[in-house]
Amino acid sequence: MARAGSINYQVSNIIKKINGIGKSKLESRNTSGLKAESGHNVSNLVHSYKSLDNIRGELTNLAKFAKAEHQIKNISKINVIVVKDWIHSKEVSYSTASNYLSNINKVSDFLNIQRSEVKELRTEFRAELPKQELGTRSYKNLDKIQLPERSQPAFELQRDYGLRVSASTHINIYRQLNGNTLEYQEKGGKWSEKELTRTLAIKIRNNSVEGKYIINNRTYSRDLQKEIEATGQKYSGTHGIRHSYAQNRIKQGDTKQEVSEAMGHSREEITNIYLR
Repeated sequence: MARAGSINYQVSNIIKKINGIGKSKLESRNTSGLKAESGHNVSNLVHSYKSLDNIRGELTNLAKFAKAEHQIKNISKINVIVVKDWIHSKEVSYSTASNYLSNINKVSDFLNIQRSEVKELRTEFRAELPKQELGTRSYKNLDKIQLPERSQPAFELQRDYGLRVSASTHINIYRQLNGNTLEYQEKGGKWSEKELTRTLAIKIRNNSVEGKYIINNRTYSRDLQKEIEATGQKYSGTHGIRHSYAQNRIKQGDTKQEVSEAMGHSREEITNIYLR
């Protein structure tokens, strides 16, 4: 199998294929066969130097992330899971995430991702991410937060064990929960485990259906937002709970390395984002 080439080489080839400088935007709209979420025809090319530069930079950044965090070297193998993880790692608002997704749409033909998946991801981020950039995303007094019964186990997994929302809201009881030990996937597919309290393990089992504990992310986010805002705090998305977890662990005397390992970070530099 031929090698895909360096990241810069792959990105340059993609940019050449979407370069519409000097070409009729109207003609491209009419012949591309593509439509925006609004239903209007859109061009499959990029017609400004600034937009091309933005896409080049973001695609390069995404490709480097995919290689470092998911061991994916071929840009054509980048899927919606990688894109989702990449945007989460940036700690941005919904507005900024939406801009990233618009650029991903422009190059989706060269990735392993469908435009419909980008649309679904946009909907998910709209419910989960803060509307504006915030100085810190951590919450206070999470021990006083009580969510509806079905959402509470996911919340406790994030609050007390630092799990990502994806690992907290989708659990196969038979495959992942052995006694009180929960096995779950980190970014990149690595499997880790946490020893839960007996009480939390029981809550997860009691709220499972046909052997699966699954909570819709938008439902969970809505439940959390309601309770967070009731305490007078700004809602910064479900990921804010991981920020609180990291900062609480440091306050309890754990080292940054210990916190980094507990959160499944590949580098301590990533943990720094959670501690500010």
